[in-house]
Amino acid sequence: METRTLFRGLFLINFAITLGFGIADAFFSLYVFSLGARGALLGLPLVLYSLSKIVLSPFMGAWADRIGRKKVAAASLGLYLFVSLCYLFTVSLPLITLLRLLQGIGCAMFRPVVLSLVGEATPDHKRATVMGTFDISFYGALSLGPVVGGMLKDLWGFQGIFATLALLCVVALAVALICIPGHKPPPRQASHSERLGDLLGATRHSSLRGLLAFVFGRACGISLLGAFLPIMLTARLGLSGTRAGLVMASSTLVMTLLLRPMGMLSDRAPRKSLVVAGGTAVSLLYFLIPVAAGFSQILALGVGIGLFSVLSQPASTALLVEEGSRHGMGATVGTCNAVLNLGFVSGPLLGAGLQSALGLTAVFYAAGVLGLGAALLFLLSSRSGGGEKEPRVICRY
Repeated sequence: METRTLFRGLFLINFAITLGFGIADAFFSLYVFSLGARGALLGLPLVLYSLSKIVLSPFMGAWADRIGRKKVAAASLGLYLFVSLCYLFTVSLPLITLLRLLQGIGCAMFRPVVLSLVGEATPDHKRATVMGTFDISFYGALSLGPVVGGMLKDLWGFQGIFATLALLCVVALAVALICIPGHKPPPRQASHSERLGDLLGATRHSSLRGLLAFVFGRACGISLLGAFLPIMLTARLGLSGTRAGLVMASSTLVMTLLLRPMGMLSDRAPRKSLVVAGGTAVSLLYFLIPVAAGFSQILALGVGIGLFSVLSQPASTALLVEEGSRHGMGATVGTCNAVLNLGFVSGPLLGAGLQSALGLTAVFYAAGVLGLGAALLFLLSSRSGGGEKEPRVICRY
């Protein structure tokens, strides 16, 4: 019963935070643009936000391993609440840039500790089912964020967006203080050099390296798709805003609906095989995007990308938690979060260079090549790292 209560609390916390910042982030660039940001001031907040997540996620995860999950969760949610309240009461661009940096620090603390809590409370034989179910709180909120944000902006402007964000942060913090159990830290505190050594040592294992390569390749593909597919849909295919939105939302919607069933499948089938199959299929579909002839074909590709992405999502998350049980849950999840965000930053940068040099078609081909390479690296690392335990029959969560 305690485990179920913890899961429900974490589900609500993750949903509230993802929804709140999904609402705000969807219109953040427009907000700072309306305040007069141009050039560096327009891009700097986004860069600082991404860099803080990339650099600090492993260290924040390792810190949570040392001092306890509840303290770090409360610190991250308190920082989120502080940032949201400051957004509500300031229009200073330098201060907003600093707040964006603090938001990245909060994210670097939040994601590793939440996944660590879910992973540690879940037995291996139903790990993928539970992780797949938990990810609904992320993808469902991510899908709702821009829609709810658009409605709030139309009704109450940016103040309505930030007030809603602050309210959701209050709810998440209250639930965390009630539901997350305390943790007694180990008697001997490791030095900074020992913590860094733990992080570097974990990445020497071939199985974790392969998983990180897969995560990086997948993040590059997702970010390339998000940045350049709208250009393809409007400039080349001439789709209306509504149809373009349906295509963009199709993959996330399919993932949200199928996360739990695919998690159950991942607890019965070899997880590494599902990761390779899903990653390979998604990469091959990227190659077909430039040759899609109309709305129905590109929508079918969007649905297919979502279907095969969800095939690998619960399996890869379960494998990550399995690695975390060996090398330290917070440090492992934090390292993965850093690699994920590095992929999100690298993808658009690579795509911008390719589009300028070779055209829009080359961007999607690059996404396919990166995905196939990541799946191949994962496969080779899995073979060199030994076989995986077959999942046992699961119980219902």
